[in-house]
Amino acid sequence: MVLLLLACVAQLDPGGDSGNTGGNGGGNDSADPLPGDTSDDSGGSDTADTGEAPDAYDALYTLDEVHTIEITLEKEALRALRTTPREYVEGTVVVDGEGFDHVGVRLKGSGSFQELTGKAAFKLDFNRFDQGQSYHGKGKFTLNNMTHDENQLHEVVAYAAFAAAGLASARVGYAWVTVNGEDYGLYSNVETFDRDYLERNFGNREGNLYEGGYPGYPDSWDHADFTSGEVDNFQLESGNDVQWADLESVVTAMQSPPETFDTNVGAVVDLDDYVRFQILESWAGQWDGYAFASNNFRVYVDHGGDEQLHMVATGLDYCFTDYGGRMNRASSPLGAQCQADPTCNARFGALIDDTMTKVDAAGLEALMDQAATLTRPYVEDDPRNVIDERNLDASIETMRTWLQTRSTKVRGWYTPR
Repeated sequence: MVLLLLACVAQLDPGGDSGNTGGNGGGNDSADPLPGDTSDDSGGSDTADTGEAPDAYDALYTLDEVHTIEITLEKEALRALRTTPREYVEGTVVVDGEGFDHVGVRLKGSGSFQELTGKAAFKLDFNRFDQGQSYHGKGKFTLNNMTHDENQLHEVVAYAAFAAAGLASARVGYAWVTVNGEDYGLYSNVETFDRDYLERNFGNREGNLYEGGYPGYPDSWDHADFTSGEVDNFQLESGNDVQWADLESVVTAMQSPPETFDTNVGAVVDLDDYVRFQILESWAGQWDGYAFASNNFRVYVDHGGDEQLHMVATGLDYCFTDYGGRMNRASSPLGAQCQADPTCNARFGALIDDTMTKVDAAGLEALMDQAATLTRPYVEDDPRNVIDERNLDASIETMRTWLQTRSTKVRGWYTPR
């Protein structure tokens, strides 16, 4: 199974998985830190950080091979997943020949959701039913079905671009998945947003990670963003429950007079980080992300570090889609207000060239070719593949043109005239 640094989610797939089965949403009763690996799950405990060196886990995030993940479920578990697909059932999982009993298995996705009769996407939780168990120090796998990715390369390349720009980014690899011996096909294995992820990206795992957009979808359409009526819809995934006080400070700062926006908001939000993030969403064609749809995003408040809020890209599988026109005017509250303030808006002109230079130097075309070579035979053999293989070569060449030309276009959008 292969993984790399990356970041993109699906159309109508708010917040990545957004299959939460409940929600502390920042409102649990305890002030104790949440367990490290709680991405898109609010109930039960998770052991992601066991102290074990995660060498085998890290090996999943290379493009050396497509790994194998074999899931075995009893009849009762299969029946349960048909009726309550987002609730964990107990199963057996074998990863590259290494077996694990009592693993939590559930389905995931919203716009990309499919039943077990189709190409279901999966969340695996190794310590859901066995608190002492992990996969080489890690608690969860996120197996995306890539049904919105016409060449199965979007997440690998997009997350790598975010990482090249110096932004928080998940690693991504590939796996061939079977269920009860039946081939389900090729999946992306996207790094879980847990405390190890925070340590690797921010150098600090003690802050608060929240999911925004529609974290309760499909059970709830409550939208989470930086407005007074929506801020308490953010889902706390890791850290301490402060009843959204750290996010409320962002909302308060954004209510300042326009002439003080950059100063006041810049005290609680890393605005250079946000500007690079929006530029990358423009570059990747992430029309269903934060800047242009207030969807598919997480934020990290770096308590114990710089104490500022940072954007975290998610749901990048539906990137590299061009609907025409300029993609540089944000509609989200934070982005729109930044661009309405001359001082904050000037950051785009100051950072665009450096950001695009870093992306251009990242070798993304070679990375795409490497991933395409690795996955091609698996795409062709995938019995549940929903993409049109007849268009695979054309899709790859269209993406190649994108990688060769997109930065010039985005530079033109954000460079001051």
